[in-house]
Amino acid sequence: MRICILPSFILSALFFFSFAGNASAQSPAEKIASDSIPVMTYRICDEVEYQFAKPKPFEFAKNIIPSTGKYFSTTFQRKNFIYIGGMVAGTAVLCLWDRAILDWSYDLGDALGIAHTNNQKTYAEFTIDIGNFRQPVPINGPHDLSTAMYFLGDGFTHLSVAGGFWIAGMIEKDFRARQTASQLAESIIATGIVVQFLKHITGRESPFAAEFVIGRWRPFPNQVEYAKNVPRYDAFPSGHLATAMATVTVIAENYPEYRYIRPLGYSLMGILSFAMLNNGVHWFSDYPLSLAMGYAFAKIAVNRGRKVIDKRKKPDESVPEHSRRGKLLLLPRISGSGNGLTLLYSF
Repeated sequence: MRICILPSFILSALFFFSFAGNASAQSPAEKIASDSIPVMTYRICDEVEYQFAKPKPFEFAKNIIPSTGKYFSTTFQRKNFIYIGGMVAGTAVLCLWDRAILDWSYDLGDALGIAHTNNQKTYAEFTIDIGNFRQPVPINGPHDLSTAMYFLGDGFTHLSVAGGFWIAGMIEKDFRARQTASQLAESIIATGIVVQFLKHITGRESPFAAEFVIGRWRPFPNQVEYAKNVPRYDAFPSGHLATAMATVTVIAENYPEYRYIRPLGYSLMGILSFAMLNNGVHWFSDYPLSLAMGYAFAKIAVNRGRKVIDKRKKPDESVPEHSRRGKLLLLPRISGSGNGLTLLYSF
């Protein structure tokens, strides 16, 4: 078991001091009652307010499966088919340029003196003792610039950011910070589950292990072979970039008054994207779907955990039952005979 703690500590500390120190000054909050659930209201501007309920312990965990289902049910609707087609076509076109972009990234890395490998250093170590069982747990951190750039997208890094918001919310008694932490955990974990499912059915080679100029695709690979030689199958899509997109989107959506969040977040994502090309971990065409997935899961989590009161708009009218349209759903299927996709039409 290894823990990469250095980038996680830096990012969580950054968010903790930045948001916790200014929450009261820039986002006045008032407790109100709503069906016996504590709620805090934040005035974003004169016409817009955000409401955040106090999240229950581990509320994010029970939302992971519903979020995953909502992702598939909302994505594969008829109105979105044109966007799905554009995503597929765009990814296919980018595949043709993958080798050229990868070579350019390698050349740029050489020019900047950035290594093409990931090197971690053990800064400390502790052990977990349970009876006669002893498990050493080294605490690792990046040993060079290349590794530090790569770990901007590590799941542990983003969950540490969520932990920073949770600590800030507990200290400041701030429901917005606590809901942000819950939404981050929900969107990151849900994104990771779907990313892993797609990796296991698309079977694309990572650049550093590629036997073909733009990487071979081995759809629905044998899972035993997958486990034995992961780099031959797990390039598409990028989990690092998807979770980074989810993190930036959740924070930006909940803290719109901090206008630097998206420019800063997207800049760090650009660094991460380059690092993964420079390290030969991903192809450029792995990125579009990753970005779309991270954004979608973040929006699902935010919409579930936040209520927007916009005085400029009239309350939404409910859609009559007879006007609702059916949905075409593409859902994952996992069984003893193998993995796959199931196409359903919901009336």
